[in-house]
Amino acid sequence: MEQNTALTVAIILVSIAVLMQAGAMLGIWLAIRKIPGQIESVRSDVKQRIDPLTQSALEIVNNSREPLRIITTNLAEISRMLRERTANVDEVAAELLEKSRLQMIRVDRMVSDLVEKVETTAGAVQRGVLGPIQEISAVVKGVRSGLEFLFTRRRVTNVSEATQDEQLFI
Repeated sequence: MEQNTALTVAIILVSIAVLMQAGAMLGIWLAIRKIPGQIESVRSDVKQRIDPLTQSALEIVNNSREPLRIITTNLAEISRMLRERTANVDEVAAELLEKSRLQMIRVDRMVSDLVEKVETTAGAVQRGVLGPIQEISAVVKGVRSGLEFLFTRRRVTNVSEATQDEQLFI
């Protein structure tokens, strides 16, 4: 009998365990059954909150299209104008550079011609003015030497001084 009692107690314990598992499974099933409803309520709540935001974002995008199109057109026009003006500035700069180069060549020629004329004039002045002045100066020196010779007293030189002078001369 003892075996029957032990067996009966074991069966009762197993039955209680199976019933507890069945109860737990039933609880899990009921909880899982509620989840789709809760998910649906969260989804509808999120949709209610997100819909105005998406609508606002869509309005912003729609309202921004025309100004963005205008801005893009303006930027393209500004870019085209800048390219044209840059090309014009390049042409003007090239023209100014060429004119400046030609003027520098002209100034260089003028300075070279001026230097040449100054040198020619200096040579002519030297030949025309300084040459006769030097000749007149030489004539005046000669006359002065002659007058000094005539008006100064002659001293008598002796022969030894003359010989000495001649030796120094050689």
